[in-house]
Amino acid sequence: MPGTRIPGMTTLIRAQNAEDFLALVPHLTGFQPCNSIVLVAFRGKRTCGALRCDLPKQGSPPAVLRRAATTMVGMICRIPDVDALVPVVYADSPFAPGRSMPGSDIVTVLLSRARYSGFLVRDALCVASDAWASYLDDDAPRGGRPLALIGASAAQKSLIASEDAGSLLDLDTESALPVAALEPLERTAQKYSELDRLRHSPELEPALVFDHGFSGDVVAFAERLISIAPIEISPADGALLAFAVSSPCLRDEILLTWAWGTRFGLTVAEMNDRHNAGEDIGDLPGSMALGGFDMPRPAPERLRSAIELLRVAASRVPRRARPPLLTMIAWSHWALGAGTLAGRWTDQARAIDRSYRLAELLDTMLQAGHLPEWAWAVPPDVLTSVTIDR
Repeated sequence: MPGTRIPGMTTLIRAQNAEDFLALVPHLTGFQPCNSIVLVAFRGKRTCGALRCDLPKQGSPPAVLRRAATTMVGMICRIPDVDALVPVVYADSPFAPGRSMPGSDIVTVLLSRARYSGFLVRDALCVASDAWASYLDDDAPRGGRPLALIGASAAQKSLIASEDAGSLLDLDTESALPVAALEPLERTAQKYSELDRLRHSPELEPALVFDHGFSGDVVAFAERLISIAPIEISPADGALLAFAVSSPCLRDEILLTWAWGTRFGLTVAEMNDRHNAGEDIGDLPGSMALGGFDMPRPAPERLRSAIELLRVAASRVPRRARPPLLTMIAWSHWALGAGTLAGRWTDQARAIDRSYRLAELLDTMLQAGHLPEWAWAVPPDVLTSVTIDR
């Protein structure tokens, strides 16, 4: 799965050498990459983004490598004003005696593609399980250089001393549901099952009103949920959320309200009502979220709040009810430009329901390296994390 992170750290750390640079790369992606190739993009000598892609399998056919390299360079081309890059391979394998460096096959093709596209390649680095080296360093030891040099670098010490650098995400933690306490889990699951049994019954509307306090205003419901601490979501609200988003139209109203606010949510609701009344409105609202329109960047803090809310809700409902919630988490990460996490949540949704349409669409776009246009719109004056002095 491809992924990107456009960093906005206010601390500027200078890299004097390759060890410094390698110490900083995980902080550009936000996590420690593994079995990956990270493309660090530059404007001049300053970084302006980092893309993570799966590392092709060793021995992949040349056509597969060419296709992968073309996709990677194409993604770099979409970041405004990029003029240089540094690919960094993170391999699970060691430097094997008598063999080329891990990842050398894809890096060779990638460097050719990048230079042909007009990018300056500042370096090309490999971090294996036992050592690191530069693909462009003819004097590199055959067994690589000690990983301890990265940990002892001046940049690593600067990161430790910096309050703005932040801690790295644990991808396994960020892509897993929290453990639900027994009481809210049982009560939420019970209330969801009650709603599910009434799905096609005339008793459903009274149950929504009297048991869940739902007035029928989906946008107001979405706004109320995002305003509370996720852990405080009630069993009734958690069940109602899972039940509501089983309808694609209501799912889109809630998700797009969280992304772009109440006014936009009301617009989506109106479009859905017109469509349900038989009016031809062209593209449905869901296409707005998938790149069908020229949309502004969603509100990051609202999406992060939505992610935590959805994680809590999904942890408390029956497994069969989770695919819409898991896919909404995936979309929120995708909208934030975090394709790696989006891919992990999409995989979980499809593991439960392979045919869930939005998860299928997201998976297709992620496999093709497609991220929303707003994810690439990095302002030229953003202070980023690394500047190269060498």
